[in-house]
Amino acid sequence: MYLQRLYLYNFRNIGELEVTFCPRINVIFGDNAQGKTAILEAIHFLTTGRSFRTSHLADMIRWGAASFYLEADFVKYGIEQKIRVGCGEKERQVVYNSSRYASLNSLLGILQGCVITPDDSELIKGSPAIRREFLDLQIAQSDPLYIHYLARYQRAMQQRNYLLRSKNSISLESWELEMADAAAYLTVQRQRAVDEVHLSGCDLHRALNAEHEILSIRYKASPVSTASLADVRGFYLEQWHKLRRREMELGYTSLGPHKDDLLIAIGGHDVRDFASEGQQRSCASALRFAQWQRLCRLSAEAPLMLLDDVGISLDESRRRKLLQHVVALGQVFLTSTQPLSHSFEGAEKQIIRMENGRTHQF
Repeated sequence: MYLQRLYLYNFRNIGELEVTFCPRINVIFGDNAQGKTAILEAIHFLTTGRSFRTSHLADMIRWGAASFYLEADFVKYGIEQKIRVGCGEKERQVVYNSSRYASLNSLLGILQGCVITPDDSELIKGSPAIRREFLDLQIAQSDPLYIHYLARYQRAMQQRNYLLRSKNSISLESWELEMADAAAYLTVQRQRAVDEVHLSGCDLHRALNAEHEILSIRYKASPVSTASLADVRGFYLEQWHKLRRREMELGYTSLGPHKDDLLIAIGGHDVRDFASEGQQRSCASALRFAQWQRLCRLSAEAPLMLLDDVGISLDESRRRKLLQHVVALGQVFLTSTQPLSHSFEGAEKQIIRMENGRTHQF
């Protein structure tokens, strides 16, 4: 997979910009607040339909504009392709080659990629919702059914919660059946993904650290076993039936995939409680690289790898190991305050200087 060209219009602080990239290492450097991260954010938005900086679409629209527009030319499976996305506060439009879509979710799986940012320590010490999103986005990029079941589960749960608050049990069972089908699919797919990320993540964590620390990644789900869809479905139906009276008092569904989490440990100790800041960031980087490896295996194409403010929050040893690792990946995009030319000697690279929303490529 190779992103050839990116066009941005009224995106963040960029009025209009066109950038071309090389197939390997692309370093975007410059002072702070020049628009470097906006380029990575635009690429990430085209891969997932979401920003890694904000949950509000309006935040990405340039001040004074009504909408933003992104366009990308790329090569996938040897075929040149194009994505065009236009977003206002109320309307969204996606055009993939000659097909039109109204939902940003349609972007998932087209242009695959992963991102590492300075805020990735939140993946370790933040709320379970952050870790669930980490799982959901990587699975959805390789499994077109996953986002369907996720939306189906959330819609059915909203209806069940409404009935719980209304103390109305007449149609609860029908919504629980709907939820159980979706919950089983989500749980089994998450378990498989975590198992794969665990295997890759352990090796990657050792490669990124001088210490001989053993990383452990486990899926914390409600069912004791996630061996089959039927088992998980039956478990949830039984539990939701038992919990109806209690949950009517609470007014919400207290058990399900929306409550699941990742358990991340080093040497058997929870990383959130016992690891240093540097160890937490190394764990987060290992998770992201494991995500990249998993997508690569499933798609048979190297996903894009994005690194924002590369290594700014790591010590020199971890930063050097991280940069050594990215050389072996596919197409990589890095932002930095320095050109980093010395870090990629011998590798095909393009250095892009960003200044006042404009680029100078050399």
